Amino acid sequence: MNIEESLNLYLRYLKYEKNLTPNTILSYNNDLLLMKDYLIKNKIYDVKEMTLSIFRNFLKFLDKYQYSNRTIIRKFSSYINYFKFLEQNSLIDVQLSQKISLPKIEKRFYNFLSESEINNLLETIDEQDNFGIRGRAIFELFYSTGARISELVNITLDKIDIKNKEIEVFGKGRKSRIVYLNDISLEKLSQYLNIRSQFLFDKKNNNYKKNNYLFLNKNGGSLSSRFIRILLDKYLKKAEINKKISPHSIRHSFASHMLQEGAGIREVQELLGHENISTTQIYTHLNLKKLKKDYEKFHPRAN
Repeated sequence: MNIEESLNLYLRYLKYEKNLTPNTILSYNNDLLLMKDYLIKNKIYDVKEMTLSIFRNFLKFLDKYQYSNRTIIRKFSSYINYFKFLEQNSLIDVQLSQKISLPKIEKRFYNFLSESEINNLLETIDEQDNFGIRGRAIFELFYSTGARISELVNITLDKIDIKNKEIEVFGKGRKSRIVYLNDISLEKLSQYLNIRSQFLFDKKNNNYKKNNYLFLNKNGGSLSSRFIRILLDKYLKKAEINKKISPHSIRHSFASHMLQEGAGIREVQELLGHENISTTQIYTHLNLKKLKKDYEKFHPRAN
């Protein structure tokens, strides 16, 4: 089978059999297209021509891009899973997936905001108009739920349970979980829901558009992740917070603050939707507040 056909077959498998999200499939596609282009330039057109030596040469070719450790690991995972698919369907003879090892993950520390910085950021958002009301609701939800940006932009109205202060979100692999609203986020969300229909009003046709997504742009369409990043930069500048902060940093802040206040790591893992607890353990080094309290409580000479 030629490489193009095998890739199309694999992407259909990811969509219909594995039920992966469009963003995840796009990432796989981009990684695999990079390898496909390399192979074709080197006159390799059939998947059966693929060998371990050829793949290693491809990895040397990737070095020139100077990808981060995390990106390289993701790409390795894309290639290994693709090879597994080819092997399971007898499309290649060599067991490539068993001969490739993932690089080690380099430990990294995340930027996050302190509790006072979070409060400053949220209180700085001007709620004098509909855009400000929407902005406050967005970032209150981020901090209340610990949701990923992809999860937040894809929240639909039917997944919100105001009575029980819960929202069902869909994370990686289309896995759903319940996240929770605190009182302030519930208040700000309710204020936004009261004016949400105004984003749907079509002045040109004098009627209302239909859109089930929670957060809307000025034209009644759903918000993009890029727009929310731009919005956060605007609010950070206004709050005079000079850290390099992304929407994901607010998720890190949520996890760090939960641990600081005494939440168990298993509970935080569940709230974040992490499949492996090792992913959550990155936040334990930040648990300084609780550590100091425990020291003052238990050390015999602390007081």
